[in-house]
Amino acid sequence: MKNTTRIAVAALAALASGAAAAERCAALDQSYWAKSQWLSVPDAPVFDGVAENGTLSAPGESWFAAEIENVKEVKSVKWMTAGLGVYEIYANAERIEDDFLKPGFTHNKKTKYAFTYDITDCVRKAPGERNVFSAEVSAGWWREKICTPHHTKGYAGTKSAFRGVLEYVYADGTVQVFGTNVDDWRAGVLGPVKRASIFDGEFYDAREAPGYARLSELKAPERNFEFTGRILPTAGAEVCLRGDLALAPVSAYAWEGVDGASEEAFGTVRKVRDFDPAGEIEVLPGQTVIVDFGQNSAAVPSFLFTADKGVTLTAKPAEMLNDGNGAKSRRCDGPEGSVYRESLRAGSLYSRWLEYTFAGAGGIEEYMPRFTFFGYRYLSITATGPVKIVKLASIPVTSLTEAMERGSIKTGDEDVNRLFSNVLWGERSNYLSVPTDCPQRNERLGWTADTQVFAETALFNADVSAFLRKWMRDMRDSQHDDGSFPSVAPFAQYGNEGHRFGWADAGVIVPYTVWKFTGDTAVIRENFEAMDRFMDMVESTEYRNGTDARGWPLGQYADWLSFEDFEPRGDTAYVGNRKTLPNGTRNRVKDDAVVYWNFLSGCYWHWDALMMSEMAAALGCEKSAARYAAMAKKAMEYLRREYVDPEDGLLHRKFRDLQGAALFALKFGILEKPEAVAATKEAYLKSVAEHDGCNMTGFLGTSIIMDTLTENGMAETAYSLLLNHKCPSWLYSVDQGATTCWERWNSYTKADGFGEVSMNSFNHYAYGAVMGWVYKTVCGIAADPKSPGFRNIIMKPVPDRRLGSVEAEFRAPTGLVKSAWKYEGANWAWTFTVPEGATADVTLPGETESKRYTAGTYTVAKTLD
Repeated sequence: MKNTTRIAVAALAALASGAAAAERCAALDQSYWAKSQWLSVPDAPVFDGVAENGTLSAPGESWFAAEIENVKEVKSVKWMTAGLGVYEIYANAERIEDDFLKPGFTHNKKTKYAFTYDITDCVRKAPGERNVFSAEVSAGWWREKICTPHHTKGYAGTKSAFRGVLEYVYADGTVQVFGTNVDDWRAGVLGPVKRASIFDGEFYDAREAPGYARLSELKAPERNFEFTGRILPTAGAEVCLRGDLALAPVSAYAWEGVDGASEEAFGTVRKVRDFDPAGEIEVLPGQTVIVDFGQNSAAVPSFLFTADKGVTLTAKPAEMLNDGNGAKSRRCDGPEGSVYRESLRAGSLYSRWLEYTFAGAGGIEEYMPRFTFFGYRYLSITATGPVKIVKLASIPVTSLTEAMERGSIKTGDEDVNRLFSNVLWGERSNYLSVPTDCPQRNERLGWTADTQVFAETALFNADVSAFLRKWMRDMRDSQHDDGSFPSVAPFAQYGNEGHRFGWADAGVIVPYTVWKFTGDTAVIRENFEAMDRFMDMVESTEYRNGTDARGWPLGQYADWLSFEDFEPRGDTAYVGNRKTLPNGTRNRVKDDAVVYWNFLSGCYWHWDALMMSEMAAALGCEKSAARYAAMAKKAMEYLRREYVDPEDGLLHRKFRDLQGAALFALKFGILEKPEAVAATKEAYLKSVAEHDGCNMTGFLGTSIIMDTLTENGMAETAYSLLLNHKCPSWLYSVDQGATTCWERWNSYTKADGFGEVSMNSFNHYAYGAVMGWVYKTVCGIAADPKSPGFRNIIMKPVPDRRLGSVEAEFRAPTGLVKSAWKYEGANWAWTFTVPEGATADVTLPGETESKRYTAGTYTVAKTLD
């Protein structure tokens, strides 16, 4: 390879992702599947232990191969493929696609997705010529902890398997179909990947040749009967590598030894060399190299490097570095300047890294793991012998392609702009096959509340409608027999329970939100029966908290990670402290907490019914629309009867002082007396003032706060919350150095160090929901609720001089919408664009009457106080 030291990161990204030799195309005739069989390797290693925090997937990659002779001149070849486990496919030793981590995360027993490629340019076409087709299958989302309930013996999937159908179209127009079968295909566990899975990382030995180069070592496969669900053509949520976003190192240094260690602190690393991040990086035995890519993301590292044969390089990803002389009081897990990995919840047996053993043939070797992904900003690199890294990049892994991204906002406040960047990177990182909660630790699950609170923002940032429709199939696959939706989808290691308000409601909120953005009722039709079943359960129970087998109240996630009472993670919802109980027994829920939770769930019942009524009407189902309108009224009567004090008209005395309770009451108009509404607003503002101008809510309360304040005449307070830098606030994490949103408002502080290690992700997008309000209210770009799909746009910006200016674009289904305003002395100037095929109802600041605009670009000015 020539001039490798001058290869740009973009070129390295292209090299890592591979030049696609084929393009994904429409699926073949689904009847072809009957001509194929699932295949697995008879002697493949099987994990038969108990799935728990420290277990690894079974070692080895399964290879499958067949050699097919052309009986005639070949015109075209297409290959429809499916795998149990993440897989890659090859034709004549050439990797023929650039989709990543196929087939993605789905319900292991019910649905798998097939990927079809036109591989005509990859095959030999003359009569009598032979083509070799092969597939490599890892543990993936199949035989791993991620999809297996804790404490289960064995994994949900036992062996990796492959299934495929080749369609040959000959020059004379005839068609021949070749399906995987035990007679013509061969299989074996071999190749350079020694172990790989979503959680475990990847271990690669370049001294070994891949399966397609070792056909003689492959043996007869066995039929695999583990999966009996549906194989469907992939239709959204495919995973890709974003070479256009490839991250170059921004700094790199080597350290060896520690200074200042004591019983109270790990000390500080002794730096021995700083590297030019754009140049070569040398890794020497006994030293550790730290590389900073400047941006936390879901990604994989891509290397061009060289070393002697048998040298092994280990790269451990991390989101943060230890600081403060490695003080244990700051929850550091190593010396200052080393990577902090305790929050990964890795445990001593978890790998969650990559290892590469060099072939050492004398040239530069290329490597990027293809069967896992990591969540990281930093790499900690060690080696058993000298290694020269010629070029290194971090390649983001996501289901958001460049073409899908459609929204952008720039303001006059750089800290706010950094927040928006953090939100977008959080979406890129976590919209990965499913809307995960986080991409780094032993979780990466499709948590439903995270999804519903962020869906609106997600759709502004990118066209994720197909992605969310795929996830709603995961929800339907995972729905409980009684109609409740789970807390995670698809079915996974934990979180499969139902009856968690705010979580289960994603089954209604997400289809509704997608419909409002796209105007396409298909998402409603696909999910209406499942939503109906859910609403039947909700109505029959009034969505009240249930009890467990002991007769104790069920736990709820409630306003998760709020700073207020009755928040379960902080134990304010429980009697005593669960952490001090013998054998980890969970505490009894406080009666007052149950009352508050039932109020919140009642609010979701009312909200769900309103959305269901609208969706039923959109389908032309008048009877269902009327039923749900009546149900919404019934839920409101329930809320007012049970949770409003008849004497003063205020909320129940047990929780009326909570910010979250006030917000839900104001959002849904639960309080009937004008004086009660005024008093609730006043109490809310007083609480904010008493907490240094901070919002105290968690996942659920924060998701509605900004819209609710604006709708109730408190937009100035909403701006104050957005622009606040104190804890808790959106800009607090920005001040602490965040490059993505965090799970906790205070996951890390420069003053005190790291937060609680058991629940402390540095890439968690839920609080990024604020960006939806910015698009709608600050920028004035919102879909008309009566005209889904942005056929008519509500443009009603609410500016604030503190922000200075805004420039926003949104590629709506109808075209590009623009909005830009700025203050010039006492004047406010606004330029906006209505796309062709759309209209806009425009309301100027301080006014109540709107004016209808047709397509075009307009500028207005106004004097504002």
